[in-house]
Amino acid sequence: MKITLITPPALVGKLAADRVFGCNYGYYAVPNIFILTCAAVLEQEGYKIRYVDGAIENWTRNDLIEYLKRDDSDLYVFYTVYLAKETDLQTLSLIRELRGNVKVAFIGPVPTETPEKFLLDENVYVIRGEPEITLKEFVAALRDHRPIDHVESLSYRRNGQFQHNPMRRVINDLDTLPLPARHLIDKNRYYNPKIGIRPFSVILASRGCSYQCTYCVPCSLSFARELEYKAYLNRKPPVRQRSAKNVLEEVRMLKAEGYRSIGFIDDQFIWNENRVIELCEGLKEIDIEWGCLARADRLNERIVRKFAESKCQYVDIGVESFNQEILDDLKKDLDVKTIYHAIDLLKKYKITAKINVLIAATPLETEETILENIRIVKKIRPDSVMYGITNPFPGTDFHKIAKREGWLLYDEYKPVDVQKECIISYPHLSNRKIEKLARKANLSFFLSPHFLLQNLKKIRTGGDFLRACISFKRKLFD
Repeated sequence: MKITLITPPALVGKLAADRVFGCNYGYYAVPNIFILTCAAVLEQEGYKIRYVDGAIENWTRNDLIEYLKRDDSDLYVFYTVYLAKETDLQTLSLIRELRGNVKVAFIGPVPTETPEKFLLDENVYVIRGEPEITLKEFVAALRDHRPIDHVESLSYRRNGQFQHNPMRRVINDLDTLPLPARHLIDKNRYYNPKIGIRPFSVILASRGCSYQCTYCVPCSLSFARELEYKAYLNRKPPVRQRSAKNVLEEVRMLKAEGYRSIGFIDDQFIWNENRVIELCEGLKEIDIEWGCLARADRLNERIVRKFAESKCQYVDIGVESFNQEILDDLKKDLDVKTIYHAIDLLKKYKITAKINVLIAATPLETEETILENIRIVKKIRPDSVMYGITNPFPGTDFHKIAKREGWLLYDEYKPVDVQKECIISYPHLSNRKIEKLARKANLSFFLSPHFLLQNLKKIRTGGDFLRACISFKRKLFD
């Protein structure tokens, strides 16, 4: 079988969606290691695999059409997030027009949450939740012309009726999975401005998050797992961690292949302090620059010191708000004092502190609380901040509450750029007001002399400067 894993270029809107975190448009290119892990699983089984990323190649619609005209794949696999749904469904229509009834499979959070929206004919399939084992079993059944009724977490149409096979439990031993098939991509096309050194890649050292934040959309793979578990068991799946040995083997392999920087994209990097210390000691020995995401209350001095010693360049912290009442309403389970302490620690050890602040995540938010957050951010001077308008993604508690209370502006969820557009409106805070405050927040921080000076110091090449200008323009002015 010839199998193509495909990321189409943006056919709807100006920008291609980021498919790793899944909740914004790509301001910088991150390799989708989730679909590359699926590729590696299939390669182990002996299939001929191709990965086509029309977004990173800056394809047009005509480029995509020309590719499909000359292609002879037996199966196309899409990894679909909310912001990419319409683009992927349009690509499905092109496949039907140009390739007939060739088989197509969708994986990712959106098809997991609403498989029926993708099952447009009997040659389309949805692989729900955690995809690797289901995809392997599904492809083997196609190859051997065997029934698919017993492939867990598979949805399809039969005789005009939707069929949803029972749920598959999460993979217990993540060390058994192969490493992402990065040989299918050009490693020089991806980067992270928080590090600025290429080649860059990302690593997932654990899956899932045990916290109960009402608004949260974890990385797209964790979100797909979570949506599947909530639909069938009404709870979140357990957190699963790769062993430190297994993670460090991947880092050593990347260093040997010429990678110079990595980002850990775990929803929360620090689950076990001893394991994290072991990872830091290994990273120090390997000598590679890196960064991660972590909760403020898990950053203590011992860990941050180890981070610095092992060349950690940045930590993303989910702050959400500097108002304790709002944090409590979001079920963040976080003392606001730990936020200030974490930022101070990172500054002390000269690690870039990038914070994420939500706007309008709860009806307790007011214009004054938003302006107060803006003032606090300017005062404490983190190295970077991402202000995001809280988007009620389907499957989150926030979506259920917003729908029940009538805050949603549309009958169905509408994917938008959370940096700029708001799809909710509170009685005391309209969507337009929220958008204006988000823009004010971004302009206030990113046009400040402190931010501009700090980031000019990080620019190493003319290419870095050009990419920074493009990202800056997209964030503030597009």
